[in-house]
Amino acid sequence: QLDELCKIKHGFAFKSQFFSQLGDFVLLTPGNFFETGGYRDRGEKQKFYTGEIPEGYILEKGDLLVAMTEQAAGLLGSPIIVPESDRFLHNQRLGLINWNGSQTMSNEFVYHFFNTHTVRQELHNTGTGIKVRHTSPTKIGNLKIAIPPTIEEQQEIADKLNSIEQEVSNLGLLYENKTAIMSQLKQSILQEAFNGNLAKEIAG
Repeated sequence: QLDELCKIKHGFAFKSQFFSQLGDFVLLTPGNFFETGGYRDRGEKQKFYTGEIPEGYILEKGDLLVAMTEQAAGLLGSPIIVPESDRFLHNQRLGLINWNGSQTMSNEFVYHFFNTHTVRQELHNTGTGIKVRHTSPTKIGNLKIAIPPTIEEQQEIADKLNSIEQEVSNLGLLYENKTAIMSQLKQSILQEAFNGNLAKEIAG
């Protein structure tokens, strides 16, 4: 079980009177998680924090967090890897994976573990709440994970999955571009038809 390897730490309930639209520290929320995993920059909607920060709640680059509240469908259990040190705050409703001292694990490997359908479905099924589902460190800790024996093997698998994700993303962008081009072409042809130019070209 996952709780044999790590502890899942709750985030801090930061005080809303110190929320700001600008600041040095980004206040992470479930809204910063893509449903498919990964960090989402919220742009103008991003919250910052200007108050006093308790010790142990400023995140480091490479830390692994899991969304424990499903603000949007499919978000429960979504993971992110913190992209930068001394910039992001460990907020409530987010679980931080802290590995036991003797346990060597690749956060990237476990990131992909949390993105599997089986894990997401189990967290949803064991969660509480009707409109908004919630999970807990205990329920996350009950997940069973199969791990390669060395961190090098874990990272090799993670690297391959990262490569596949990038290829899928590139294909998606290519498809979107082709769809946009076809849509523009369709609109152009329709405009020509309504102007009577298309009939003239056919007749000619």
